[in-house]
Amino acid sequence: MELRQLRHFQEIVRCSSFGQAAEKLNITQPALSKSIRNLERSLGCQLLERHPSGVTPTEYGLVFLDYAALVISELERAVEELNALRGRGRGVVRVGAGSTMMRYLLPQAVRRFMAQAEGNSVSLRQGLTDELMASLRRGDIDIMVGSTSPDQLPDDMRHEAVLQDRIVVVADAKHPLVAERRIALAALAACQWVLPEGNEPEGERLVRSLRREGLAPPRVAVRTGSSVVMAALLKDSSYLSYLPAALISLDPDFAHLVPLDLAEPIWPPVLVGVTYRRRGVMLAPVRRFINRLKDVAGEVPAN
Repeated sequence: MELRQLRHFQEIVRCSSFGQAAEKLNITQPALSKSIRNLERSLGCQLLERHPSGVTPTEYGLVFLDYAALVISELERAVEELNALRGRGRGVVRVGAGSTMMRYLLPQAVRRFMAQAEGNSVSLRQGLTDELMASLRRGDIDIMVGSTSPDQLPDDMRHEAVLQDRIVVVADAKHPLVAERRIALAALAACQWVLPEGNEPEGERLVRSLRREGLAPPRVAVRTGSSVVMAALLKDSSYLSYLPAALISLDPDFAHLVPLDLAEPIWPPVLVGVTYRRRGVMLAPVRRFINRLKDVAGEVPAN
């Protein structure tokens, strides 16, 4: 098995065509077909199927695709690290996070890291947890920052906690519920909500909490993938949402929001941390970035 064969296989899957892949790889189609035949022979299974509409990976191909991407990514990272050691390149720390996490901890950590980066740089990728976990497995990112629960983490991943935070129901400072104490869930069910896109664990727990009290799920007015848009929608409105308490205390864009005083908390404390591949190679710049993230988290006021 050769590295070029992995690249050939990856490009064919990306293009869904031998012809287009051959053109992008700047080789002939017969040479590409021979490369894939040799790869399949060495693995003892068929990786690709040809159809009138194009080429698709087989069941074996789908499994092998993730490993091929990871091997290619790890080798590229090794070359980057060697070039950085020789002073010929810049190491890039590739970080994935959700939209909310992009607003707190990460900006401060990036600034501190870059102040001491010595030629390194940072690439930030925003996405949902499932998308980022897939990127992590492929080696497209080095670490994922978020509130992934360690006890629900896949076996091939490792988690380092950096901050214990809590999720709170928030409203505009002029919302009628802000003045109330020990607010019951029934009062929350009567309001409209601005909630994140997708099936987040926090949203599912909110639904379960309401249903245990015999209440209907939240009445969703808007779903958005942007916490900034969410905060803007809550301003001067009767909408509710939920956010990490640390974000409200740190980011001026959220200063108009107030945590509501609930009779019982809906969510347990959450561990914000870093997730990375258990068997992956952690480069020195990635570890330094994680340390800067921990430094910033250590300065977050207790809430």
